[in-house]
Amino acid sequence: MTVALSATDVRTCEACWTKPVTAARSAADGQRDLLCGDCAAGQAPRRVDLFPPLGVYRLTARRIEMGKHSSGPPKPPPNQGPPLPNPPPTPTPGRPPV
Repeated sequence: MTVALSATDVRTCEACWTKPVTAARSAADGQRDLLCGDCAAGQAPRRVDLFPPLGVYRLTARRIEMGKHSSGPPKPPPNQGPPLPNPPPTPTPGRPPV
């Protein structure tokens, strides 16, 4: 089985990443999966999308909503230290404020 590859197509199987491409499978989104013969016969899924809809590998809309640890928006630290002076001190000429 021979597959016509363009200059921008990958040459390594998109499922196992080890063998050369020998088969192409039509995907549901209109694109094609470039696979080796063994992965094509076993209906192996692609392991990577180089340019997924959100632009980052394995980044999904659910992950964006949940945040890094799925605990919601960032929270302030438990001990924020002493409050800032009110009114703020006036800067001393020639010396940076500390």
